[in-house]
Amino acid sequence: MLVSWNATNACNLKCGHCYRDAGREMPQELSTAEGYGLLEEVKKSGFKIIVFSGGEPLLRPDLCALISRAKSLGLRPVLGTNGTLLTRDKVEQLKEAGTAAVGISVDSIDSEKHDHFRGIKGAWELTEQGISNCREGGLPFQIHTTVFPWNYADIEKITDFAARSGARGHHVFFFVPTGRGKKNMAATITPQQMESLLERLLSLQERLPLEIKPTCAPQFMRIARQLKVATRFRRGCLAGISYCIIGPQGEVYPCSYMDLKIGSVRDDPFSEIWSKHPVLLKLRAQKYEGYCAVCSYRGVCGGCRARAFAGSEGNFMAGDPSCLYGYQEEKKMYPLAIELLVRLQDGLPVVSRPYAVMAEELGVSEDDVLKTLRWLKTSGFVRRLGGIIDSRRLGYAGTLCAARISPEKLQQAVGIINSYKGVTHNYLREHHYNLWFTVTASSAQELQQVVTEIRERIAVTEFYSFPCRDLFKIAVKFSKEELTDVFNRRCRTENPTG
Repeated sequence: MLVSWNATNACNLKCGHCYRDAGREMPQELSTAEGYGLLEEVKKSGFKIIVFSGGEPLLRPDLCALISRAKSLGLRPVLGTNGTLLTRDKVEQLKEAGTAAVGISVDSIDSEKHDHFRGIKGAWELTEQGISNCREGGLPFQIHTTVFPWNYADIEKITDFAARSGARGHHVFFFVPTGRGKKNMAATITPQQMESLLERLLSLQERLPLEIKPTCAPQFMRIARQLKVATRFRRGCLAGISYCIIGPQGEVYPCSYMDLKIGSVRDDPFSEIWSKHPVLLKLRAQKYEGYCAVCSYRGVCGGCRARAFAGSEGNFMAGDPSCLYGYQEEKKMYPLAIELLVRLQDGLPVVSRPYAVMAEELGVSEDDVLKTLRWLKTSGFVRRLGGIIDSRRLGYAGTLCAARISPEKLQQAVGIINSYKGVTHNYLREHHYNLWFTVTASSAQELQQVVTEIRERIAVTEFYSFPCRDLFKIAVKFSKEELTDVFNRRCRTENPTG
């Protein structure tokens, strides 16, 4: 478990991809005392690693004091930096404070390209000197690289540079546009390029002595298994499960690249936010949508929740739109999905295992049917699957009731109505009669008794009951051709290849 703390928004560079839009120090950043309290809460929450990042964390005057406090609490303090301020004296100070390792950003081994991207001339030279100072000073370090179309072909060269420099690892970040990076939406690589680079990096891992870790591309866990490459990692996306991030002013987010504030450590203890916040609990439940819901690698990958959030108007449990594998596997499901939708419009077989019967009819396995139906449901094609019983044929009677309830009595009335087993729906409406509900009973006489009792208990004068006399049901059936057209259009719309 690890947590990142953007200890300051101040930064000495002007990188176009910055998720924080860093530059100037923010007003009222967490004080030293607040930082100490935060570290205690982080430890209390069960975290093992604290990442001090920014902005540029080395611009924070009390950084070494904070690192020392983290170390004394039994946390493993690490640092994420652009490397330009890693002088020999600073490296020595960081070592003495207890820094376990430093992550240094290198986006190209071409100094002009690196400087252009980082927005400051001479940045490459300072970073290279910082790397040398860490190596000579005995401070473990790793290289961090963010992938863009302009440096895509050079990633392996940076990995080789990291190995030659004595780095313990090369962590390759796959860009998610957020913060200042939203202005650079076109700077992302394609899903095909992501898939190819992940395969190349994992193959490279087999022959190089340093650890290669893709970040914000959880598909690497699937690819590692497909290529049979051993890795110490257990899961791809950690957002909200064993990772979160804290901003300079104490705001808490599930992930660096998910612009979804879930609280502030100034309002609530971090341990409370981490253990109880509904967003984090939902992420831990892993009830994904789209292909992520049925993918056989969902437990080790999980899809990028930040990309799901960005690509679906805030639904962080949606399918990962960057996953080429998911798109290809979805396409394979289309024919069976169409056949099932056609078949379901004629009703479910009334047997103990209806989907097994349908599977036999369609010449597939029951597991295939269940997987496809789960995908159809989480993708929004099917809202609900279940039997519809005509209660009237069983002798039951039903009615629709409307009541006008004053706001101060509404909650009590709802509780009374919902306590009756025969109430199947109870909705608040924007109408003079603001509460509408249905009631079913075993006979017309019992129905009348129940309705009368409800009316008396909620004590309202404006109340109507509309017993069911005739049943009208419109059965809309879609042809196989119409359904095929829907899936073809979906395929064109969501094609990650463009």
